[in-house]
Amino acid sequence: MTCPAILTGDQFLTRVLGHIDCQAAFLGSYGWQALGQPGSLAATVMTGLLTLFVALFGIRLLFSPAPGARDLVGDVIKIGIVLTLAFSWPAFRTLVHDVVLDGPGELAASAGAPILSQEADLTQRLQQADNLMLRLVEQGTGRQTGAYFDADNPGGTFQGQALEDENSFGLARLFYLAGLLGSYGLLRIVAGLLLALAPLAAGMLLFEATRGLFAGWLRALVLTLIGAAAVSVVAVAQIAILLPWLTDALRLRALGYATPAAPTELLALTLGFALIQFGAIWLMGKVAFNRGWISLPTLPDLSTQIIQSSMTNRSEPAPAFVQSRSQRLVDHMETQLRREESFASERTDHRLLTRGGDTAAPAGAVSAGGRMSEPLGSSWRRTTQRRSSAATRRDKG
Repeated sequence: MTCPAILTGDQFLTRVLGHIDCQAAFLGSYGWQALGQPGSLAATVMTGLLTLFVALFGIRLLFSPAPGARDLVGDVIKIGIVLTLAFSWPAFRTLVHDVVLDGPGELAASAGAPILSQEADLTQRLQQADNLMLRLVEQGTGRQTGAYFDADNPGGTFQGQALEDENSFGLARLFYLAGLLGSYGLLRIVAGLLLALAPLAAGMLLFEATRGLFAGWLRALVLTLIGAAAVSVVAVAQIAILLPWLTDALRLRALGYATPAAPTELLALTLGFALIQFGAIWLMGKVAFNRGWISLPTLPDLSTQIIQSSMTNRSEPAPAFVQSRSQRLVDHMETQLRREESFASERTDHRLLTRGGDTAAPAGAVSAGGRMSEPLGSSWRRTTQRRSSAATRRDKG
C-alpha cells in the first residue's frame, strides 16, 4: 500500500492529512490481519485463551452448582464478541474499522454542509485557507505604503501593534498547521494502533482479571472516534471564520490599503483554535473515560411526608409545660415517699403471710377482699397501759 508523498510548497496540508489517513488505515487493516491470520502468534494465543475459557466453564459445570440463565447467555455473548473481533475481518471491518476511521469525516461533512460545497471537502477547504494565508504573508501588511483604509478607527494604523508583521504571520501559520496536524494525527494514528491490537484485546474479555484491559482498550477506541469528530467540527468552525477574514484582508491589500491589524488578528485566530482543538480532545477524553452515571439523591415524596407528619402529630401527646426546679424536687420527694411506703407495706404483708401456728389471724391480717382490716401500724399496738412495778405496788397499797 503506497501513501502519497509529502512535498513542500503547494498542497502541503492536503498531502500531510491524506498521508496520515493512509497510515492509519494501513496500520489498522494490515496490522489486524497480521495478528489475526491463522498460525500467527496472536491467533495462537487467542486459541489458547478460548480453550482455557471453555475448559474452566466445563469444570464449573462438573463441580459447582449449575450456572443461571443469565451467566450462560453472558458467556455465549463473550465468545461471540471475541470471535468477531479476533477472527472475522468482514464483520470487524463493518462494525468497528470503518466506523472509527470514516465516521468522524462523515459527521464533519454533515455538520459543515452549509459551509462546505459539493466540489470541495473539508481537507480542500483547509488547504484553501492555508493558500490564502500564504498570499497574505507574501503581500505583507502594506506598512510602507501608508495608505490606511480607515485611520480614525481603533487599529487603523500601526501605532497600536506590539508584534512585528513577519513574526506574527509566521507564528499564525505555524499554530494553524500544528494545531490541525497535531490533533488530527494524534487521534488517527492512535486509532490505527488500537484497531491493529483488536485480536489481542478481545481475549482480555474472557476472564474477570483481564476484563479491565479490554474496557480500557474500548474506551480509548471510543475516545479516538468522538475526539476525531470533535476536531473535525472545530476545523469546520475555523474554516467558517478564517476564509471570509482572509478574503477580506486580501481584498484590501489588492486595493492598495494597509492592513495593520491583520497580523495580530490572524495570530489570535489560529492560536485560539489550536487550543480549542486540544481542549476538545481533553473534554472527549473525560466523556470516554467516565466511570459511570452521576447518581442524584432520591427525593422523598411530598405527599408521603405530609401524611407521616399528620399521623405523628395525632399520635404524640401535647407537649407538657416546663416545670420549675422546685416543682421537680417536690415531685421527686413524693415519688420517693410512695416507694418507701409501698416497700414497708410489702414487708408487713410478707411477714403476716409467713406466720405459722396461730389459730386466729392478727388484727392487721389481710381480708378476703384484699384490703387491710386495720391501718398500717395498728396491728401491733399495745392494748394495755404500760406501768412500772413500783406504780402497781403503790396503787395496791
